[in-house]
Amino acid sequence: MQTNQWIWQHKDWPNFSFDADQLLTSVGSASQLIGELEAISRSMSGHERMAALERVLADDAIETAAIEGEILRRSSVRCSIRKRIGLPVDQEDWDDRADGLIAMLLDARDQAPKPLTTERLLSWQAALFPTGYSGLKKIRVGKYRGDEEMQIVSGPVGKGTIHYIAPPKNELDNEMDVFLNWVNTNDKYNPLLKAGIAHLWFIMIHPFDDGNGRVGRAITDYIMSFNYPSLMQLISFSKHFSLDRKGYYAVLEEAGKQGLNITAWLKWFLQTTITAMREAQWIVERVMLKAQFWQLHKDMPLNSRQLKVINRLFDTGEKFEGGMTTRKYAGMTKCSKVTASRDLSDLLDKKILQKTAAGGRSTSYELTGSN
Repeated sequence: MQTNQWIWQHKDWPNFSFDADQLLTSVGSASQLIGELEAISRSMSGHERMAALERVLADDAIETAAIEGEILRRSSVRCSIRKRIGLPVDQEDWDDRADGLIAMLLDARDQAPKPLTTERLLSWQAALFPTGYSGLKKIRVGKYRGDEEMQIVSGPVGKGTIHYIAPPKNELDNEMDVFLNWVNTNDKYNPLLKAGIAHLWFIMIHPFDDGNGRVGRAITDYIMSFNYPSLMQLISFSKHFSLDRKGYYAVLEEAGKQGLNITAWLKWFLQTTITAMREAQWIVERVMLKAQFWQLHKDMPLNSRQLKVINRLFDTGEKFEGGMTTRKYAGMTKCSKVTASRDLSDLLDKKILQKTAAGGRSTSYELTGSN
């Protein structure tokens, strides 16, 4: 007799349930933030919106890859983004893996309402593995996984811990047909809840040899973009999934072993979404301040080192721990400490920088008006 060890073995799969009362406050908070961000987006200039999109896409690509243990260079990610959204490339650093990931993320966020199809998902997964290999392992690219049992395992070979076993291959086509039909036709749920359900559902099916996490997170982007197109120019969910990577894997693992009540997963998903939206507000504020600054100072004579450091301070704001020091400036711009000190003094004289309130062994600086 079959035991219901995994979520898909329950007889009512995939009829998920959840306690709406437990989610009500989070849905309300997230909906309010969505309204605020969409209003902000409409007030931004085209240049500001493109700058925000570039930054958000870079964070999204780097972090969604990092969740799967793949490290991408920010320079190669930015190169692909800028080429694909029609911005000038300031540093050529091409990486086929980064470009494939950016292609998938942009397609998922495409504001033209197109259905999510098998062909589209297969193209997304293929874009992630341009060589046909995941590390040293050859995988099926642009097609669903093979007949072997799909296990999520950690630990040494032969002695690993099995965290999850996905539905068998002979059920895969039907599972994906049901899933895609639901994504394309279901309008019963709030879009936030629909995105959370779809993410979990896809991960539980686990249809590919590799790339399931990245494609699953792109499906979240797709559903959110379909319902809130301007919001998705400003927000990265993957970054915050990555920041709580242990929590992400833990709640997914628990969901895979529990029954069809997925309240715990949706609570985690909504809280992470709220965190991502709050950071999006901060990013938009920095982008707009940066644009205003350069409009005001467009004729001010500044060298390339100073330009680089000013942009970095705008991009990080108060998150640049300890302020800018001579040592940090020299390291960032690859110049001598004497040159760094001279550049910083010039920026101080021009009232672009001010000394931070915090004391210490070395003087530190921040953008004027940061406090």
